[in-house]
Amino acid sequence: MPTTHHTFKTIFSLDAPSVLVRNDKYDMFQLIDPDDELAAITASAYEKDGGTLEEFSEFRFAGVESVYKPVSDIQTIETKHALIKFQEYEGTFPDEDVPTYFVVNCIQTGDIFLSFTFVTTREHYTDYRDQYNAVLASIQPCAK
Repeated sequence: MPTTHHTFKTIFSLDAPSVLVRNDKYDMFQLIDPDDELAAITASAYEKDGGTLEEFSEFRFAGVESVYKPVSDIQTIETKHALIKFQEYEGTFPDEDVPTYFVVNCIQTGDIFLSFTFVTTREHYTDYRDQYNAVLASIQPCAK
């Protein structure tokens, strides 16, 4: 599948399937599938002196658990440029009718922490897990 290279400000870059397009409505990084409102990748970046990925992920996962139910254990993967802790959740966001699958990735790349989420359906995530993993593997900090 063809990919497009994306850079968010001067913080990080990644490669994502070309079917996903940038949503610049907000001051954050978001890729969406224009044909499917339930397929989105969203990221927020945090620079912090000190602190650990463990602390960051505990804080991030705790915030998600007030809305979504965890459906996997916390897992850790290491890529060429990042260390990632992730957990899969499922539930229905307040004021929404359709359940979503919410995969929260807490990423440390260089001195940057990223909250990186995949929002979709369980079936879509399962069918395209390899592509989601390829997006994660491509994340790298921008040169300073």
